Amino acid sequence: MDQVQLKVLQDWFNGYVRGYYSDDPELQAGVRLKEEHTLRVCRQIVRIGRSLQLTAEDLHLAEAVALFHDLGRFEQYTQYRTFNDRRSEDHALLGLRELERAGALRDLPEPEQGLIRTAVAHHNARDLPGTLQGRELLFSRLIRDADKLDILDMTVEFLTNPRETLRPVLGPDLPDTGEYAPVLVENLLQQKKCSYDDVKTLNDRKLLLLSWLYDLNFPYALAEAAGKGYIRKIIETLPDTEIIRSVACCLQQYLKDRVPPGECQP
Repeated sequence: MDQVQLKVLQDWFNGYVRGYYSDDPELQAGVRLKEEHTLRVCRQIVRIGRSLQLTAEDLHLAEAVALFHDLGRFEQYTQYRTFNDRRSEDHALLGLRELERAGALRDLPEPEQGLIRTAVAHHNARDLPGTLQGRELLFSRLIRDADKLDILDMTVEFLTNPRETLRPVLGPDLPDTGEYAPVLVENLLQQKKCSYDDVKTLNDRKLLLLSWLYDLNFPYALAEAAGKGYIRKIIETLPDTEIIRSVACCLQQYLKDRVPPGECQP
């Protein structure tokens, strides 16, 4: 993909999102939240791609994947007033339908169209299909890492400097009871990803987000997570118990084992 093709897609995306702008403050806040998230993920995926020494053409393609990864969020929030897929519909599939309806990819070569669709379709899956290989696997991993890093960043920002517009990041409907599910702690101690099915409280959501560290694929992303102190900052908002401290140690050791010395700040 060349720069001109990317610019065409960027212009289309900007026009598409502006179509969801609203005088309703709640709706506008949700649209802007996902618009700004998308633009940050675009920058993040390029940084990861550069760390892998991808070609300029592949960096453009990666940015196009990031541009469209959350396209379904705008229609989702407008229709359902939630970003919870379980209470509405899968935003990745909704985004693919929007791309198809608008024909936004029609001028791209078919291999690039297919790659974008595949990466968007799987960006929010708990696990990638074992059938993915080659470039489809590469770009799917790229968007998953970039997306996770920005959501972790928003989570930490909300926890340290709460703003109402960031509340959907953690789940506005989750009760802040101080409790957490033991199964999530066990998953983290076993270096396993957590499941949304087990998330019942705000603390559960925090633990699930911490488990995303086990699903980061590239050295740059791991170093970014370590350097920004996501583990410490999220753990500090959880109950100060021996088992939670054990989770923190497990996660810190996991990153330490995978990030070369000097790649991040403690």
